[in-house]
Amino acid sequence: MKNRDGIIERGGSLVVMAALVALAGGTVRAEGVPAAPITLEQATEMALHTDPRIEEQRANVARAQVAIERVKGEGGPRVSANLFVGLAPKAGDGIFTNGSNTCPAGESCTLRDDGNELDQGFSVSSGLTVSIIQPLYTFGKLENYGDAARLNRDVKASEVALARGETWLTVRRAYWGYLAARDTRQMLEGVKQQVDRTRDDMRKDAEAGEVPMRQLYALESGVSQLERYLAEASSVESIAIDGLKTIIGVPIDANLELADSGIKPVALPDGEVGELADRALAQRPEMAMAENGQAAMRNYVAARKSERYPNLYAGLIAGATYTPGRDRLNNPYINQPLNQAYAAPVVGLQWEFNPGVMRANVSDAEAQLQGVVAKAKLARQGIPFQVAEAYHQARGLKQQIRALDAAKGNTRKWMVSTFMDYQAGLAEGGDLADAVKANTEVQAEYFRTINDYNMSVARLAIATGDYPQ
Repeated sequence: MKNRDGIIERGGSLVVMAALVALAGGTVRAEGVPAAPITLEQATEMALHTDPRIEEQRANVARAQVAIERVKGEGGPRVSANLFVGLAPKAGDGIFTNGSNTCPAGESCTLRDDGNELDQGFSVSSGLTVSIIQPLYTFGKLENYGDAARLNRDVKASEVALARGETWLTVRRAYWGYLAARDTRQMLEGVKQQVDRTRDDMRKDAEAGEVPMRQLYALESGVSQLERYLAEASSVESIAIDGLKTIIGVPIDANLELADSGIKPVALPDGEVGELADRALAQRPEMAMAENGQAAMRNYVAARKSERYPNLYAGLIAGATYTPGRDRLNNPYINQPLNQAYAAPVVGLQWEFNPGVMRANVSDAEAQLQGVVAKAKLARQGIPFQVAEAYHQARGLKQQIRALDAAKGNTRKWMVSTFMDYQAGLAEGGDLADAVKANTEVQAEYFRTINDYNMSVARLAIATGDYPQ
């Protein structure tokens, strides 16, 4: 049975972890190769500074900050300007049929009615209109959209913590996976040296007819299996160290050494499963995400509902047009739109009202809120189970390590005594092959179980939020 976090398969076979395969999907620019062997803590720190997945989440936080600034901008002054040039009909003489803009006393004057005639040609007309508007009160739109944007930024910040947790866990998969593979390879090499010496002696005895050939064949079969496991252990060892180089930002062709001489069980956190679950509910990033997400969606729903109300504003509206060949009139009852200037302070209410779209927007926001509430509920229910699963798995593997520690000592003694019995003529080649196989499988299972246990403890730390967020 294969374990997703381990390298060593039950029965002595070795497999490549899925996590290390995933590391090949991204590249990290190297910032230098450590001069001395690195510890797990140093490797973790390097990875947290170079993993592009963390930088991607930080970029999302920056984008969320931009949304906050956009809402602030909506509450600031708005300036609109339009400068234009066009053609307008010329208009000579005055407004009266007598050709003047004034009516002499005692005379009866008639206003001209040739405004739609173009007999005097065209002239170039230019103008500028400007408005400066400052929102005064939006009935909750800006406040709710602003709060939703700020809470969304906090959600994105929690996603940075989640990305750091993935990096933290990935470093441990690679680091401990390499140590497990290296320890397995070194153990297999030591066994193979002993078996090779015995095999050479047995081959000579078989050729001399002193031992049956079947004993030699039995031992040769065991040696072939041993060589297969050894080749696989060497390849996984290389893949694991290359995966570690990738995640910490070291060139893949560089020489990287680890400070640990071998894989060892790490300490299990103190506390019972109930205490750890309470700790997880208090410090997991997902819980902050759930709370901030719900609050953000509530503000978003309120903002959508407030769109049914107008915006109160104050501002200044001004404009000017100029057309050569047309007189400017100062008469309060007659407007000359092609040759005038004006400016006026204003206070008003502005609506953008579409009932159908508004109802759809509110319904969509409420549906999103329901989805966020459901996710928050799922997190509260699921996190204690994640803690319990990792906790019980770690405790079970810790007990397996104790049992395998005793078993590997016994199988080692079995193998050594069988070698001695064979030399004394008290054991056959098949007995020796069985002893070597049993020792190999138990030793490999021991290293695999330590790796599985360490990863269970690491997953427990992730489940409780006890990692550098």
